Amino acid sequence: MQRCPSCRVTVAGHKTCCPLCGGQLSGTPEPDTEVFPALEKPRFTTGFVLRLLALIAIAVSVICVLVNIATGWHVLWSLFVVAGAACVWIAAAVGVAYRRDMAQNIGWQVVLIPTLSVLWDWWTGWRGWSIDYVLPCVCVVGILGMLLIAVLCKTPLRLFAGPLISACAIGLLPLVLVACGCIRVLLPSLLCAGLALLSIAALVLFQWQTIKAELQRRFHL
Repeated sequence: MQRCPSCRVTVAGHKTCCPLCGGQLSGTPEPDTEVFPALEKPRFTTGFVLRLLALIAIAVSVICVLVNIATGWHVLWSLFVVAGAACVWIAAAVGVAYRRDMAQNIGWQVVLIPTLSVLWDWWTGWRGWSIDYVLPCVCVVGILGMLLIAVLCKTPLRLFAGPLISACAIGLLPLVLVACGCIRVLLPSLLCAGLALLSIAALVLFQWQTIKAELQRRFHL
């Protein structure tokens, strides 16, 4: 039986270190007394998937740059491919990193996709499509997606209250842009702001204690 001199406890099974303090164990390990079954390691880890996606993005970028060089540098279309591959990899990396928490995943995508779209819009000469369409549509899909997943999976509100509140707050941004005269196509922004306001009202009226607890936890009030 293994023993931890610091914690003065015996440890069953075969451990490389003390599960309490992380210190070195003394004694002889006894695998037959293992309390927990051995877990099989996943075939593909998160790091492996991210590296594989990065390799694919780099391969596509390199091929397109070489083709662009072979056909002439009159139009640098390969730069758009490289930037697009980088954006896809970033979005995919966030999706893979938060694959076990769909609410957090959607919440981060609601922030990431409009931000990347605004950068693309600005880089390509600013036509306003990022705030006219992408921002409100992504917010609507994010809010409805979180609510749908919560209903289907019967998830307690406290587990997705933070991402939902964040998505609703971002969903109010199109209304601010409308008031500032920055939006040319009103319908998507008005629908997004209406859904965000309705969701916030429902949360405040029916789940105020949960929302209050989440705000206190987030902002350490």
